[in-house]
Amino acid sequence: MKNVFAVISCFCSLICYSQTITISQTDKLINLAQQSFVLEDPSKKLTIEDIRRQESSFQKIEKDFINFGISSSAYWVKCVVRNETDQNLLLEIGNPTLIDILLYEFDSVELLAERHSGSWLPFDKRFTSDVNYQFPLAVAPGGTTTIYLRITDTNGTQFQFKAGTESAFSKKSYTRNLLEGMFYGFMLVMLLYNLFLFFSLRDNSYLYYVLYIFFMACWNCIFQGYAAKYIWPSTPWLSNYSEVAACLLGMSGLLFAANFLQTKKHTPGLHSVLVVMFVLYISVLITLLAGYFVEGTIILEFLSLLSITLLFITAVLILRQGYKPAGYFLIAWSFLLVSIVIYILKDYNVFPYNTFTRHSMQIGSAIEALLLSIALANRINILKREKEEANMETLASMRENEKLIREQNILLEKKVEERTGELKNVNRDLITVIQDLKETQTQLVQREKMASLGELTAGIAHEIQNPLNFVNNFSEVSRELLVEMKTELDKGTPDSAKTIANDVIDNLEKIQHHGKRADAIVKGMLQHSRTSSGKKELADINALTDEYLRLAYHGHRAKDKSFNVKFETDFDDSIDKVNIISQDMGRVILNLINNAFYAVREKQNQNAENYEPVVKVSTRKEKNKVEIKVTDNGNGIPQKILDKIFQPFFTTKPTGQGTGLGLSLSYDIVKAHGGELTVDTREGEGTEFIIQLPLN
Repeated sequence: MKNVFAVISCFCSLICYSQTITISQTDKLINLAQQSFVLEDPSKKLTIEDIRRQESSFQKIEKDFINFGISSSAYWVKCVVRNETDQNLLLEIGNPTLIDILLYEFDSVELLAERHSGSWLPFDKRFTSDVNYQFPLAVAPGGTTTIYLRITDTNGTQFQFKAGTESAFSKKSYTRNLLEGMFYGFMLVMLLYNLFLFFSLRDNSYLYYVLYIFFMACWNCIFQGYAAKYIWPSTPWLSNYSEVAACLLGMSGLLFAANFLQTKKHTPGLHSVLVVMFVLYISVLITLLAGYFVEGTIILEFLSLLSITLLFITAVLILRQGYKPAGYFLIAWSFLLVSIVIYILKDYNVFPYNTFTRHSMQIGSAIEALLLSIALANRINILKREKEEANMETLASMRENEKLIREQNILLEKKVEERTGELKNVNRDLITVIQDLKETQTQLVQREKMASLGELTAGIAHEIQNPLNFVNNFSEVSRELLVEMKTELDKGTPDSAKTIANDVIDNLEKIQHHGKRADAIVKGMLQHSRTSSGKKELADINALTDEYLRLAYHGHRAKDKSFNVKFETDFDDSIDKVNIISQDMGRVILNLINNAFYAVREKQNQNAENYEPVVKVSTRKEKNKVEIKVTDNGNGIPQKILDKIFQPFFTTKPTGQGTGLGLSLSYDIVKAHGGELTVDTREGEGTEFIIQLPLN
């Protein structure tokens, strides 16, 4: 069977011998495309043995450049080469981005060599250091070899197919590298120049243009194979994403064009379309990053052509509106548009695949970069002229304003003189009014004091009644005891008289104690009615609070016999004496307790079901502060008036029952002691006033 296969192969070789490509010159590269044959393998599963059995299925290419378009199929290319030189030969596949290449070399029967390469292979593992794929052929001088190539690519299977000696390829590589170096050097100069202008002028147009040039250079670097050689030689899989750079190039181009042409201002409708195009570029970018290279590449090429055309139309419309920079943009964009059209159409065999069409975008982008740099430089002059014109208009406007200001100043001086006389009269009247207000305020404050004194009077009357009753009772008993003592002395019983005398002495001590108690109450009442001395003294805050709680309670009971409230106390015994003005702080405590009693009385009068009025007074030591709380379970304070309760003359009580100064004065007194007076209320549930005083 093997012999039969060999015979068939020899027969096929004889048939193709007339298509043998002879290489006889050492300084010339031979194009193999026209004398080559192709077979498409949509399944990508055919082996070299399968291919050699299907020799009759090959079709002649008959074109100078091999171009299979964008396809997911594998393609087999066959040619016969005879070496008539005295040197070894190289085979070149002129497309650095091809993904996978398999090379088989046969003589008339046997396999001479098998080589594998592609963008997946690290650059240092390749057979030569050239950016294109080059394979050394195994055919010796004077020999003939049959070559089979299996090519797989998703970004467009097109390439130059050449063979020649090493010296001929070296000469070609030198020329190409020189031209490529000039291109990248030019792009670097444009990038640095415009980056400098961006930092100088802070105009975003230059930043977008720098990004545009950068991605243009990146795309060319990847597409021409220099990125795989110099940037990522050990990570070749990055070359598969060459179209990602093209997508970023399109996005940065849209940003630059929209900003440079000011499309949002001149053509709002087309600006919205450009935004949609930008979003489409993002979707293509995601498609490519997801690994859908064939679909992403096809969409990207159509999207690029559409966006370039759209920007061309936009520039024409803006130029017709008189915006001169659009003219420069239009010329530059025309070159790029033509180059892109040529580049895209060569993928579909509309234009031949040759050196010019393959590098058309490079040529067009270089010309465009130069023209756009000139346009940006001209824009500086335009902006400068606009700035000068604006400065001239501003200067003229300033002069006109100065004239108007001088005229207005004359009028204003006259009016000021007139108003000054009027204001002097008004000021005199205001001084009189202020003096009257001060006198009225003093009277209102004194009235508030007298009102609180009135609250105390009833309580004091009740408090003073107890010691006076004791004084009267013990005085009556003492008088009766003295009569008895006199009788005992007349009887001559001194011992009984001494016993009675001791009882009288006890009664007198009690009379003295309760007399002093009544005197203290009277003095306290007089002290409350007087203006504060302002001198702070150490005072027992618990005793002071308890005293004013009871005075307030008895005061309300004296005015309303039906008033009955449960009051609770919770005093912290660990509190030391506090440095305060006792009568002032007493007024504060009395005012808060009276308000609490008023609140629970109001709720009690509403006949609330199962309601028991409770007022709780507590003290507590909190770090370096003393805290006094007065809590009631009344109706609470509505949120809408909560911010007003400490304002002077604000009251919720009916007319005649309050001055509106109680809480205001209390707030000022606590502040004067270096403390805080705050309120916590829940509408319908109750209110809690909190006094915080510093210990030191």
